[in-house]
Amino acid sequence: MNPRSCGGGWAWRAAAVAGIVMAGMAWGCESQVSTEEATKGAVKGLEASERQLGSPDLSKRPAATLAGERIEMSELLPVLGEAAGVVAIEEASIDILARRELEVRGLKIGEGDVRAEEQLLMQAMERAGAQVDSERVLLMRAARGLGPVRYKALLERNAMLRALVRAECEPTAEQVSQGLLVRYGDRYIVRIIVAPTQLEAGAIRERVLAVPIEQRAMVFAGEAFTRSIDPSKDRGGLLEPISPADASYAAAVRSALAGVGVNEVSSILALDNGFAILLGVEKIAGEPAPADGEARVRAELRSRLERVAMDQLARRMLAGSAPTVFDPSINWVWSRRR
Repeated sequence: MNPRSCGGGWAWRAAAVAGIVMAGMAWGCESQVSTEEATKGAVKGLEASERQLGSPDLSKRPAATLAGERIEMSELLPVLGEAAGVVAIEEASIDILARRELEVRGLKIGEGDVRAEEQLLMQAMERAGAQVDSERVLLMRAARGLGPVRYKALLERNAMLRALVRAECEPTAEQVSQGLLVRYGDRYIVRIIVAPTQLEAGAIRERVLAVPIEQRAMVFAGEAFTRSIDPSKDRGGLLEPISPADASYAAAVRSALAGVGVNEVSSILALDNGFAILLGVEKIAGEPAPADGEARVRAELRSRLERVAMDQLARRMLAGSAPTVFDPSINWVWSRRR
């Protein structure tokens, strides 16, 4: 598992806002679904459902049948309301509020903006390590409940929100400079152990330092596996390459990276929820940025800033204009959602 794409909230990472607008905006670990996890029949069924959307005779059919008996949509609506009514109300509310705000500001979105949102989603999937083809995209959408109606609404919603926040999301020169360092500068591979107390971290550190330097990696990995409270314990504390300029990691960790050579042990680092020590594994030397490096970094930073701003705007909209829910099955959950 990749701790960078899947490790939000780890102790050694700085707090950061996830850029997710309601559903499907970030494709992290769970998006990495292989085709082996779904049968060809399931894919064909999903494709058939896509084709049936809007068919004029669907309203005459029951929602399902079982052993010759009809299951009517009217029977399912209260259950669906309790199961997912809150999400549906929130998404519909943001759609209404975003459209009104676009009108107030004299802004419009078109099909090109919606298609651009889909491209951004595909790019996010690729960055998360998932292969992008029609079959995998369909399976991933199904795993998130993003059928043809909700998926189209998601893209339109994101396009509206992005249009509303775009003007405030231009990266600063400092942010671009930092982004270039993160992407093209030196990076370090280390192992980490996080202990709940400074005393315990110190005892672990002493045990690691007590063995010959060539044995420290093995001993450190064993201590991480048995003693660390960090999720990386299952890999002996091994982390992905980290840039000292990457502000998504805790400052104490970033500051210590360059000071720990191969098989050297850091001092004890105070984190928000414990105390850590690092073991140096490898330094990966940086490389010159390509000609389009700055433009690429600027575009990625702008997209990241937009996602955060979109999420914050959606939450502000909901907080400022809460809907009145009349349906009893949805209201039962809605009134208890916070």
